[in-house]
Amino acid sequence: MIICVEMTWRWFTHTPGNAATIETVARAFPGEPVRVLAEAEHLGELRRRLGATGVAQAEFREIDVPMHLQGRTHVVSARRFLREFATLRRALASVPKDEPVLLVLLSATSTAVFAASLLARMTRRRLGVHIGMHGNLNEIEGWRSRNPLWRRFDLRAALSAAHPPALRFLVLEPAIRNELARLLPATERRTDVLALPANVGELANQAEMGLSRPVRFGLIGQATKDKGIDAFLDIAKRMTARHGSAVEFYLVGAMRPGDDPARFAPLAHPVDHGALDRASFTDRLARLHYVLLPLDPGYYRLSASGAVIDAVTWLKPMIATPMPIVADLFARFGDLGTLCEDHAAMEAAVEALIVEPDPARYARQRAALAAARASRTPDRLAADYAALVARGFPGLLAPEPSRRNSELANGAAIS
Repeated sequence: MIICVEMTWRWFTHTPGNAATIETVARAFPGEPVRVLAEAEHLGELRRRLGATGVAQAEFREIDVPMHLQGRTHVVSARRFLREFATLRRALASVPKDEPVLLVLLSATSTAVFAASLLARMTRRRLGVHIGMHGNLNEIEGWRSRNPLWRRFDLRAALSAAHPPALRFLVLEPAIRNELARLLPATERRTDVLALPANVGELANQAEMGLSRPVRFGLIGQATKDKGIDAFLDIAKRMTARHGSAVEFYLVGAMRPGDDPARFAPLAHPVDHGALDRASFTDRLARLHYVLLPLDPGYYRLSASGAVIDAVTWLKPMIATPMPIVADLFARFGDLGTLCEDHAAMEAAVEALIVEPDPARYARQRAALAAARASRTPDRLAADYAALVARGFPGLLAPEPSRRNSELANGAAIS
C-alpha cells in the first residue's frame, strides 16, 4: 500500500502540486492501493483533482491539521512531534501487518522527520518513507535557537541526524539536491529527486495563443519579496509609462496583507487582497504572453517554484534571472524565453519584446515549452519515481500490477 500524508497545510494551499505528486506516485505503482490523509478542505480539493485525472485506486481519510500551525513549518514543540507521530502510527496501524507500505510525506516539518524516523525504527513491517521537502528547506540557513534542546530538533538537525535506511528525503529539482548536499553533506546519500509535475488536469482549458499587442507580462503567485514583486512593479511602472497601451502587466496572485495598494497601480487590473481561487488564477494566467521570474536567489536555491511549473504547463515563455532551477530547464530544452543576469537586463528584455515582438520565435518557444511539459507529466515521471523506490527501498513494491498479481497468486498456491 501507498500512504500519502499532508500534515503541514490546510485549505487549498499546495493542492495542485500535491495532487500531481500523488498522481505520479499512483501511476508508478498501478497495482497498489493509495490512501491519502489530509485536512478536510485540502482533502476535498485533492479528491476533486485526482478524480479528474483518473486516479481510481485512491481513498481519502481526514486528519486534523491545527489552524495555529498552518504554514508555520519552523515551530518545534513536543506536542507537534507527538501529534505527527500519532498520525503516522495510526496510518500504518490501519494496514495489515504483513503488507508492505510506502509512506510519502507530501511536506514535512523537522518534528515530522523525527517522528517518521522513530516509526521506521520501531516497526517490523516492510516500510519505505519518502519525506518531501519544499521551501522550508531555507530554514537550515536561518536563525537557530540558542536553546540546545530546540537546536537538537530543528530542521538542520533533523536533516543531518542518523536515520534508518528506510527513510529518504525527496526534493523537487536536481539543483536543490546539489545545494542541500553542499550545505549539509550528510543528506547527499539519502536524498532523491522527483521533479515537480505539470498540472496536466488544466490542459483542457488551454487555447492556442500567438503573440500580439498588447504584450502581456505577469508575475505568478503571492506578491512577495522572494518572488521579486518589487522588481516586477518597478518594471511595470516604467514600461507602462513609456509604451502605454502596447503593454499590460498582471499579478496572477494577491497582494500581501499590509502592503500598499497604490504601488500596484501599473497593473492592468485591480489588485486582489485575498487568495485567488484556482479558476480565477488560471483565467488570468491564460491571458499572459510571458511570465516574469525575478526570483530571489537566497530563497530559490533551496526551493522549487510553482510559478516555473505554471509557466511550463501553460506554455508561457519565461523572462527570468538565471537561478539553477530555471537555468537547468533552459539547458535541457533550449529557448524557453530569456535568461537575464539582473533586473536591469530583465527590464531591457521586456522592452525589446514590446518594441519588436517576434511571433515566429514566440511560436518556437512555446514548442520548446511543450517538450519540457511532456517531460514532467505524471505519466512520464511515474517511471522515474518507480526507479527511485526500487533503488532506495529494494523489493518494497512491484511497479507493474501483473507482477504483484503473480506474487499474490503464487502465495495463494503455496498456502
